[in-house]
Amino acid sequence: MIRVEIFVQTRDGVQHDFRLDRGRLLRRWAKNQLTVVERDGATTPVKVASSASVLLNGRASNLRALRPGMQIAISHDRDLPADAVWASSTKRAPNLPLAYGAFLLGNRLVRGEIALQSSDGVVHDYLLDRGRIRQLGVFTLTLREVDGTIATLDISATVRVKLNGQNAGFAQLRKGMMATTMHDGDGKPVDQIFATGK
Repeated sequence: MIRVEIFVQTRDGVQHDFRLDRGRLLRRWAKNQLTVVERDGATTPVKVASSASVLLNGRASNLRALRPGMQIAISHDRDLPADAVWASSTKRAPNLPLAYGAFLLGNRLVRGEIALQSSDGVVHDYLLDRGRIRQLGVFTLTLREVDGTIATLDISATVRVKLNGQNAGFAQLRKGMMATTMHDGDGKPVDQIFATGK
């Protein structure tokens, strides 16, 4: 993973635009920020609250314990200072709590973007949309997203579909089901759909 941006809307209607930056720490915490060199070479300064929660090698720590060269992941909402930092003193990426991933990719997900670099060096830009199916075409799907946005998406002829956790065909999807779609890059058709419902 290089970076993630996930837009969620909580049950009380509050909208959040979470960003997760991951990479090698370039400089120690100073002037209320950490600077990360991400896997694609981008250098990203991130504002970090002095009260941020820090886990180093899975244990509670503090910002001053972080050293250049460590692998870190930083979470923040919009332009607010980050309130969570996960770090590893090894070359491996730090483990993120399962609850964090479940929150970002769970029922309150509206849309998102996940940048990954595969083992062969290819950078992928996965785009996610989640909502209730309003309409199905031969090669299109229209969703009403959690925030009310209507999104009509082109569907690949070779789309892979999971319905209630089981492999399925596109023709098995129905209006009213909840669906999360994924495609690699703008202008590309959806090639994966994860749906729930009857």
